[in-house]
Amino acid sequence: MIKRFLHIVTLTLLFATAFSQEVSNLKRIISFTTQNSLKLEATFTSLPAEDTKFTIKIEDNATGKIVFDDEVSAYSVSKEENKIIFFVKDLKINLWSPVHPNLYQIIFKASDKTGSMQQTERTGFRSFVSKNDNLYLNGHPIFLRGIAINPPGRGIPHDIETSRKFAHDYVSFMKSIHVNIIRIPDDTTWYNVCDELGMMVFGGNYSGTVDGEKPPKDYDKAVSWYENEKFAPIANHPSLMIYAMTNEVDYSGSKAEPWRKFLSYAHDQLLKWDNTRVYIGNAGYGYGQSGDICDLHRYWGWYYSSPFTFLHARYNADIIPFKKEKEQPVTFTECVGNYTGPDGIYNLTPHHKNPGSQLNWTGHAGWDLQKQLANEHQSFTFKQATELNRRLRNINSELSGVFPFTILFYNWNTIKSFVDMGPKPVAYQARLSYNPVLLSWENWQPHLYAGSTFHPIVHVVNDADDFSDLQNAKLIYKIEDHSDKIVYSDSINLPLIKYYATWQQKLNITVPSSLAEGDYKLTGKIISDKNIISENFDRLFIAGKNFIASSAKPVKQVLIYDPSGITIKALDKLTVTYKRINDFTNIPANSIIVIGENAADDNLVQQSNILRQLVNNGERIIYLRQDETHFENLNKLLPYKLKNVTMDLDTAVYPPPPRPSRNGYNVNPERQDNPVFSGVTKADLRVWSDYTNWDESQKGFPAIYPVTDGFVVENKKDLEHISVLANYGVALESIAIAEIFEGKGSEMVCGLDLANRSGVDPVADKMLANMIGYMGNEKTHQEYPMINAPIIWGDYKTEKGILTGVNSGLILNSKAKLTDDYSNLKVHVTKDGYEIAGEGGGWNTRPGLQYVHYGRRPFGPYILRGFGNVPEPENAETNIGEGTFWCRIAEGKSTSSTLVWNPSDEDLAITITVNTKKVTENIKAAETMNVDCPVNETNLEMNFSGDRRLVLLQTTFK
Repeated sequence: MIKRFLHIVTLTLLFATAFSQEVSNLKRIISFTTQNSLKLEATFTSLPAEDTKFTIKIEDNATGKIVFDDEVSAYSVSKEENKIIFFVKDLKINLWSPVHPNLYQIIFKASDKTGSMQQTERTGFRSFVSKNDNLYLNGHPIFLRGIAINPPGRGIPHDIETSRKFAHDYVSFMKSIHVNIIRIPDDTTWYNVCDELGMMVFGGNYSGTVDGEKPPKDYDKAVSWYENEKFAPIANHPSLMIYAMTNEVDYSGSKAEPWRKFLSYAHDQLLKWDNTRVYIGNAGYGYGQSGDICDLHRYWGWYYSSPFTFLHARYNADIIPFKKEKEQPVTFTECVGNYTGPDGIYNLTPHHKNPGSQLNWTGHAGWDLQKQLANEHQSFTFKQATELNRRLRNINSELSGVFPFTILFYNWNTIKSFVDMGPKPVAYQARLSYNPVLLSWENWQPHLYAGSTFHPIVHVVNDADDFSDLQNAKLIYKIEDHSDKIVYSDSINLPLIKYYATWQQKLNITVPSSLAEGDYKLTGKIISDKNIISENFDRLFIAGKNFIASSAKPVKQVLIYDPSGITIKALDKLTVTYKRINDFTNIPANSIIVIGENAADDNLVQQSNILRQLVNNGERIIYLRQDETHFENLNKLLPYKLKNVTMDLDTAVYPPPPRPSRNGYNVNPERQDNPVFSGVTKADLRVWSDYTNWDESQKGFPAIYPVTDGFVVENKKDLEHISVLANYGVALESIAIAEIFEGKGSEMVCGLDLANRSGVDPVADKMLANMIGYMGNEKTHQEYPMINAPIIWGDYKTEKGILTGVNSGLILNSKAKLTDDYSNLKVHVTKDGYEIAGEGGGWNTRPGLQYVHYGRRPFGPYILRGFGNVPEPENAETNIGEGTFWCRIAEGKSTSSTLVWNPSDEDLAITITVNTKKVTENIKAAETMNVDCPVNETNLEMNFSGDRRLVLLQTTFK
C-alpha cells in the first residue's frame, strides 16, 4: 500500500513539473495487447498540461459494441521521450486468433481547457509467449507452419504488390494451403490484411546491421532505434508474433561476443517496452542466447546434406553446439531452399551455390526433364523438413516451427494480379504437409517386391487451428496404382488425440503378389463424421516376379572372392551361378571376377600382381563397395589411385566439414545408356529400402542411401582411363560407380550398398544383376562415349556424360533471361566470366529473374569454395582457364569445329588441342567465331584453353 502511494505521489510531482500548459500535438499511439489487457503508449511533441484528461474507448470492429469507455490515468511518464503509458485491465474481449481474427478500434483522446485531440488505432487482443519449451497463443501451445519468401519486395510491379487486393488474395491462398505464419517486410497494407484474415506474421529487423551498425556501440541509442523507428510502426498489429532483432550476424569467434552482449542487453530492454511478443536475437545463428527462441537456419537437402538430416532435430545435443541455459522453443525460420525459376528449372545464378546444387539433385538429366525433377525434389525436401519437424515432437518437445525459405510460385515480375503467379507443385505439397491435423507416413522401404510385407508407421499430429481434440476418427489406408486403382485397403479406428499431441502406429501391410511392376502410392485419409480431416501419401515402387529375371545374364563364368559370405548370399538370392575362389593363380579364360563387399583383405593384396595381369590380358573384375578400413587395400589393386571420402552426409555440425561425403542419394546415372542402368530410372536411384528395421524412435539413421562408400579420383588426369558411370553429391564431385580400363580388360569399382539389400530392395538387386551381366558379357567395352551429333555445350543430353562434376574444368555458363521489365537490365561480365544482370544475387529478392544454361567456359582447374560450393579458380592470379574431355567419333571425321563466343569488350584468344593437333584463334570482342582443328583419330582428347570469359557454344565433328 505504501509503495502504491509513493508511486502516485511520484507521478503527480512529475506531471506538475513536466507538463506544458496546453494540449500538445499527439504524434502517435501504440497498442500492446494481451488476452484481457491493453497497454497504450502515447507519444507527444511535448508533454500535455497537468489538468489534461485522457480517455480510452475500445470498440468491436465488427459489431460496433463498446467494451470499454472511460477516463484513464497515466501509469508512467517519460519526460525524455515525451511518452505516457496507460493500462486498461480485466477486459471482457473476443480474442484474436487465426480462426477468429477479432479486431477492435482503440480511440485515445486527450482533453484540456484549450481543446482536445484524439487518435484511433486498430488492434486485436491475444497473448503470444515463449513458456518452458513451447510457444503459446492465447494459452495454447502452437506450432508455426511458416513460409519465409513472400512479397512485398520480390520484384512484383509495385502498384500490384502494394495493393490491398493483391495482399488479400495472396494471404488467402496461403491460408488455403494451411500456412499459419509468414515473414514479410514492414508494409501497412500487408499487416492490415494479415490482421483481418488471421495470418500470423514474423517481422522486425531482418538485417545484419542495427541502425546501420554491426554491432552498435551505443546500446541505448540502438534500443531507441528498435522501439521508435523499426518496431513501432508495426507494433499495433495483433498478427505480429515475432520480432527479429538481427539476421545471421556473427555467431562464433571474436566477432560473436560483441553481438551477443549487445543483443542480450537490447532484449532485456525491449521486453520492458513490449512483452506481448517473442524475440529472436540473432535469427538463424544465435541459438537462443539473446532472445526467447532458439532459432536455426539449416539448408539440409539443398546445398549441403540431405532432407533426412532433419532427423537430428530429435536431440538438441545434435543441433545446438552448447548446453542451453534454459528451455526454449526451437524453430527453423529458414530451411529447404531449392530455388527454382519461372520455368520451374533450378535457377543457375552465376558465382553462386545454385548451379552446384542443381547438379546434386537433378543431375545431368535432359533439360526437358529438369523442371519435373526440380519440382519433385523441391516438394520432397519441403515434405521431409516440415513433416519431420512436426512428427518428431514426440521425441523433442521443443520443436515449435519451421519456415521453408523456398519459392512457391512461377511468376513474379510479369503478373497483373495474384492469379497470374501460378503455384508450383511445392505449394500443393504444403497443403498436405501443413494440414493442421497432419497425417504423415514414416516409411523407410519405398522399393518393394510384390508379395512382400512391410511395416510403415503412420503418424498423426494434432495441431488443429481451433485447438480442438481429434475424436471419433478413422484412418483408411490404401495402395493405389498410377491410375488410382485400389490394390490394397484397410482401416483402423483412431484413439482420442488431444490437441498438440502426436500419435503413431506401426502397420502390417502385405503387398499383393500379383501386382505388375510400376509406381504406386501408399495413401491415407483421416475421416470423421464422413468428412476428410487429413490425407497424405508416400510413393512406392513395386517390382514383379520377373523384374530381376529380365536382367542380362553373364556369358562369362562368375568367380567370386568373398571370405565373409555376405555377397555370396546376395548372389544366391539372385540365382546367379558362380564359383567361389580364394586363389587367382589358375583362373580359367573367359571369366569375370567379383570381389565381395569389404573383401579387399591382405590375401587379396598379396595376389595383386596376378589380378592386374588378368585384367591386362582382357579379364574383368568387379570390386563391390569397400569401406574406409578396406579402401587402402583396394587402391593397392588398382592402376590409378582413388580416394575414399569419409565425411558423413548427415553430419549436423555447422558449418559442415569439407565435402565430398562418403554416402549419398539421388544418384546421377552419368552414362545413362550403359547396361548397368537397364530397367533403372533416375527416380529409382534416389532412396533405397532400409534393411535394418529402423524407425525414428531409435538413434542413428536408416540405411536408405544407395551410396555408402563413394570415392573420387585423386589425379584428375587419370580420368582419361576411367569411365564415370554414376556420380552424386554437390556438383557431382563424388563417384558411385566407375569402370577403369587397363590393358585389354577393365575393373568396375562400386560404392553402392548392395549385398545387405538382397531380397529387400528390387532396385538394388537389379543394379547388382546388371553389373554382373554387363561385366560378364563378351562385348567390347568402350572407354569413351560416342559423339555422333553436335555437342551443344550445356545441353546434358548432347554431352553424353563426357563431363563429370568439377573434374573436366569446363564450367556451365549462366545467362539471364531478360524479358519484360528485366529487359533493360545492364549485363556485365566479371573477370572470371560470370555474366551478371543488374546487381549480383537476386535469386530470392528477384525470383522472376532466371538464369539458364548457355554454353560452357574453360574455367579449370577449380575448386568448390566452402560448404556453399561456389566455384573458385585454383589459381586466381591468371585469367586463363582450361578444360579437357575424352570421346569417340566415327571413322572419316577430319575436323572439329567449335563455335566460340566472346561476351567481353576486348579481343580474347582461345587454344584448342585435339590429341597432338593445336590451333589458336583470336575472338573479337562481342563476336562469335568457329574455330576448326584437325582430327586424325577416332579416340579423342580435346582441350580448351583461354580466358575464362570465353563461352563454348557448340562443337561439331565433320
